[in-house]
Amino acid sequence: MCKKIVLIYVLTLLLINGRAQDCKVAMDSLKGKYEGQCKNGKAEGIGKAEGTDAYEGEFKAGLPEGNGKYTWKNGNWYDGHWYKGKREGEGKMLYKLADQDSLVNGFWKRDAYAGKYEKSYLVHYKTIHVTHLSATVQNKLLNQIDIVLDSETGHSPVGAANPGALTPKPELTDMTVTEGTYLRRTQNDNYGKKIGYTLEEVTFPFRVIFTVGNDSIDLEFFEAGRWNVEIRLAY
Repeated sequence: MCKKIVLIYVLTLLLINGRAQDCKVAMDSLKGKYEGQCKNGKAEGIGKAEGTDAYEGEFKAGLPEGNGKYTWKNGNWYDGHWYKGKREGEGKMLYKLADQDSLVNGFWKRDAYAGKYEKSYLVHYKTIHVTHLSATVQNKLLNQIDIVLDSETGHSPVGAANPGALTPKPELTDMTVTEGTYLRRTQNDNYGKKIGYTLEEVTFPFRVIFTVGNDSIDLEFFEAGRWNVEIRLAY
């Protein structure tokens, strides 16, 4: 009985080793030695591969996918998220330089650095009457935010009952800054049916709650620069 147990144990070890030997890594730079989990003859799960370069972390279908650390032969390394063998998502990259190493934190897309933040701005909250909201960075020369308020009926004729009268334009009734600062706010009425506002000398990251009547928009800006924000309401 004991001999049979030992035999089964030895056969199991041989089977595991055989599978480990057959387990392949799809990236040429990592082909050489692999230790870890396998599926259908390819590295999948947690593993460690060494070739010209080295990688330790999660694999899928023979490629780094998930979280892991990749080290190049020149000493540079990336520790973060991967997708199909490419840097994708949040991570940090260390560049070995002659005078001083450089560490870059942020987000990667399609194996290239995309920036410090995953998104340049974030809408935390907006009420149901806000039908359109867009924010774009025009340039990096000025740190300010230009806001244009619009509505579907604002500054339009009221009707025959009151000829010549116009519905009011949407106006910014309150503004609460919860992160960052700005030096001054100006208003521009020369937009026809719209109203414009400018926040000057903004420090980023900057988070603000704009209130228009009974509606509100909670916006956070991560990236510095000159922003153009357009807000349209349903009334």
